[in-house]
Amino acid sequence: MSRQQADLVVVGCGAGGLATAVRFLECRPEGRVVVLERTSKAQRGGNTAWTGAFFRLEPDGEPAADFSARMRDLSGGRTDPAIIGRLAALARPTMEWLNENGVATKPDLTYFLTSKGPRLMPVGGGAAIVETLAARVETLGGTIRYNTAAHDLVQDETGAVTGVVTADGTHWEAPTVVLACGGFEGSTALLDRHLGERGHELSPIAPGGRANQGEGIEMGVRAGAATDGQFERFHGEPVDPRTRSPEALVMVYPYGILVDHRAQRFLDEGSDTPDNTFESVAYRIWRDADQFAYVVADQKLVRQDITRAVLTDREPETADTLEALAQRLDLDPAALVATVEAYNAAARPGPLDVTSLDGIATSGLEPPKSNWARPIDEPPYVAWPVTCAITFTFGGLKTDEHARVVDRLGAPIPGLYAVGETAGIYHGKYPGATSVLRALCFGRVAGEAAASRSTTPSTAA
Repeated sequence: MSRQQADLVVVGCGAGGLATAVRFLECRPEGRVVVLERTSKAQRGGNTAWTGAFFRLEPDGEPAADFSARMRDLSGGRTDPAIIGRLAALARPTMEWLNENGVATKPDLTYFLTSKGPRLMPVGGGAAIVETLAARVETLGGTIRYNTAAHDLVQDETGAVTGVVTADGTHWEAPTVVLACGGFEGSTALLDRHLGERGHELSPIAPGGRANQGEGIEMGVRAGAATDGQFERFHGEPVDPRTRSPEALVMVYPYGILVDHRAQRFLDEGSDTPDNTFESVAYRIWRDADQFAYVVADQKLVRQDITRAVLTDREPETADTLEALAQRLDLDPAALVATVEAYNAAARPGPLDVTSLDGIATSGLEPPKSNWARPIDEPPYVAWPVTCAITFTFGGLKTDEHARVVDRLGAPIPGLYAVGETAGIYHGKYPGATSVLRALCFGRVAGEAAASRSTTPSTAA
């Protein structure tokens, strides 16, 4: 077994891992840091490289007014309030740090037509974070080892983590190891284990998610770590299965009806604004519609400006009659006609406003439709196939507000940190536009902690 020495080993080359490495090198310019990335340079970055990376922040980087309350409430109070508080406090300085390191940010609109809250995003999306921070790591003297998968953690007789063994047998010795290698959305075995026997039906929404095999979580558990986050839940999104484009979102389901492969409605499409329902809708498509459904609408929707809400590169299926549309979708024509007729009888005529909850609800229909319940009666009719794609998993290693991995008694495991999706903090529903932010914020925290633990003398001013 070959041995290599470092002051810090980071596993994973996404937002969290790169933020860790850059911040460490800023604090310890002579420090030795190596980032282990299981993929090639061209495929690096995990989910970060493929996401738009929205942040739930004001233009100046301050958290949105509902930031902390939303994280608390959507988790049912299960997300550690100390972590929420630290994340909110670090948001603005982290955005300033990101800008200083060459990643510009800008206010922008999300793909939700009802979105009113503030959103900040990196210019160039998550790919800009990966490209810029990876270059910074190397400029500052760090090393990124591609095609190098971490296999196991090394511990001393006290249980402290002292290094990592990679799949090729190399032993990387370091006083600090930071696990930043994503969740387990890329592992069909772990999806089946934690989500049930149909877990493997879920495909990652972007190619980067396939590299997230859950090894970081598994290594941490073997080292005695406690777990946190809801392992049987995940962040999913409704996407068009006809395309190979990443994140081919279809966020217009509230404005028509959603039917399964039997042409039956199976949920309340308009129960709330899409930014509050898209995850649960995607989950229901997987759980209740055998992973395949169709958004059916008419020209009332087509006349709207829906460009930012439909990111697929495929046009909707279109037909002049419902029977013809059903044939294009391989649905029973009589069943689709009956479903639409029952819905139309319960809907209310009038114009469609896609920008806010309108309170236009069905009457006497099961399941009901609580908003945007306008009849589907203006051909040509349109339909988008939708399936549930998994963005990331919720379960991971339990950490504290200092990004330290804690054991099953609640004590930090010396030398071990986890950031990003490897650290489990989400329960219930995902509080949108917080995932990349928390990876960056706690990556900086872990980098500073690793610098303070480093044996290399600091030459920083």
